[in-house]
Amino acid sequence: MSVLIETTVGEIIADLDFETFKIESYNFLKLCKCKLYEYQCLYNIKKNRSFEFGDPLIGFADRKELRVHNTSIEGILQPNDEVKPLLIRPSKEDNTPIQAQKGSLGVVVKPGDSVSLIGSRMIITLSEEPQELKNVVFFGNIIKETFSTLDRINATAIDTSGRPLVDIRIRKMHLIHDPFPDPPNFRTSNISQPFKDIRLPEDLQLAFCQDSLRQEIHIDIRRKELSLEIMGDLPGVGIKPSDKVLFICKLNPLTRAKDIATIFQRFGYVKSVEIVRDKSTGRSLGYGFIEFDTKKSCDSAYKNMDGILIDDRRIHVDFSQSLKKKQVG
Repeated sequence: MSVLIETTVGEIIADLDFETFKIESYNFLKLCKCKLYEYQCLYNIKKNRSFEFGDPLIGFADRKELRVHNTSIEGILQPNDEVKPLLIRPSKEDNTPIQAQKGSLGVVVKPGDSVSLIGSRMIITLSEEPQELKNVVFFGNIIKETFSTLDRINATAIDTSGRPLVDIRIRKMHLIHDPFPDPPNFRTSNISQPFKDIRLPEDLQLAFCQDSLRQEIHIDIRRKELSLEIMGDLPGVGIKPSDKVLFICKLNPLTRAKDIATIFQRFGYVKSVEIVRDKSTGRSLGYGFIEFDTKKSCDSAYKNMDGILIDDRRIHVDFSQSLKKKQVG
């Protein structure tokens, strides 16, 4: 496992082919880490074919940062915090159409007269049957245990452009394994909140239709509420992820929550352990969250438990960026 994509309709876990596609994998992982994909819309959904993400301005036209439609990690790491639409060359220049299976992860190629280029625009396939796609470099696969999320995306209602009538957005990119060192000038972006271009359910759009001013006010309020929900069910603006929660992954499917609690309790009182499971089968997806009662206990567990063996699996722990676990006093 390489990346967990947390969306508003479920989780998607991707495995990347680091060895064959070093450039594509490095570019994607560093874009994930610098937060480029946070709160972005899924778009260009083609039923039983594919969907895309990675254009920072779709569904986010009012944003102040990342005002580009496509860029690479090189475009993000410009001097003076400037962001440019700078694309890079892929590992392979061959644009021959490829037969892609369901759950193939690729980067969209911008063909040129002399050289092809790639950036932040990604594509994931949805078809149950192999399909031929061109101008894409496939460098990873979605694990089958999270295909249920792909099915929900495939079933969503869309407009003529392929954007969902009710937004599906990326909440967070969790890096599970990144074999590449960060460049010397690496930095993360401060992502603003998408408040204006939020697509609401139809019943809310039609609410308060008798009074246009009242309708506008209430829909604007609901749009902001939905935006907060996208960011993880936040009860208010400005609340950060809990500093008492760790993200834990690479778990053995047989590892139980009480086993984790027993192992981690030497660092302090464990308030809760949540192992994320497939909604259909109940099978562990190999990751979850552990919550302590103090920040000190959480820090200590983070420093000491990354890479240890639990049930013959070397686990990975990191500070949780999920906002679901935030406790408000």
